Amino acid sequence: MPLLAAALTCVAATGLGQTPDAITTKLTGFHTVTARKSSTTLLGIHFVRSRLASGKVDAKAANSLTDNDVDFATALAGQTNLWVEITSGPNKGIASPVSSVSQNVLTTEDDISALMEVDDTYAVRPAHTPVSLFGAANDAGLRPSNNANTQGNADIVQIPNGSGGYRYIYYSTVRGGWREVGSPTVDAGNVPVYHVDGIWIDRNRTTNLNIKFAGELRTSPTYFFAETGTKIDVNASYNTGATLTNSGLKDYVQHGSETTADLIWFQNTNGTWSQYYYTDAAAPLTEGWKQVGQGDADKGATAFPSAFSFERRGVSGILKMVPPPAYDGL
Repeated sequence: MPLLAAALTCVAATGLGQTPDAITTKLTGFHTVTARKSSTTLLGIHFVRSRLASGKVDAKAANSLTDNDVDFATALAGQTNLWVEITSGPNKGIASPVSSVSQNVLTTEDDISALMEVDDTYAVRPAHTPVSLFGAANDAGLRPSNNANTQGNADIVQIPNGSGGYRYIYYSTVRGGWREVGSPTVDAGNVPVYHVDGIWIDRNRTTNLNIKFAGELRTSPTYFFAETGTKIDVNASYNTGATLTNSGLKDYVQHGSETTADLIWFQNTNGTWSQYYYTDAAAPLTEGWKQVGQGDADKGATAFPSAFSFERRGVSGILKMVPPPAYDGL
């Protein structure tokens, strides 16, 4: 779907999949992803949930920001799995989960104080969850478990746990809700899926499943952290037009060869993988994005799938992906 058509679509009519929150901006829409039959698919969610609070930073300190004009204790009462994003300034898009709130102060899980300034604007949102993405009653139609105590042959949603592993979530018909593998009596409908997270769906049926994800269009850059020697799953964030060249990632990835550069892994529609890296000019290669096994062919125009895996061979640090040109002015 073209970006603007998606952005201006009424999300109340999305049907299959998400039941969106009340939306407070006209830049809303949905996109459709496909969980492939009898296989595991890496997927991203390109629309975020509605903001619950926003304003300007009046003061900052390590792991906190202050807004004297907003009563967070009231505005965010009863909310969980919150994250805050800086929405202006040179580091627009930097974000962190919120660990606690008080009347005028947000305490952040990550220390982003050096990356924001007084008078920068911010927005606070709840993270997506299995309920917000797939419906409280599994409206998306994932294969459920009919066993009260195990996942059986259910489709499994793998959600990053923030520590390099995953939480394995499924829908239980018998229990009437979302459950985590190994914890059949505990409600897992509120497990957070943050805006940078790519998720996996293990599809245990012989038919593909199309799923709609809906919400607010996010137009800021996306920052994510990658540790040396790890491979992480990243939401590609932008609904149309994102390519290796216009992503801006060349300024953050380690340049090198097939064996030394950072690798970006794209899952193809048939489930196979293609790996990409950035090289400086070094005969026989010219500078640019290349594909492993494809020699000097320029791959900069390769479009991002909804999510990708990132293999970090360089030093640990923050990387930045910028929106494609189609997002200019939104």
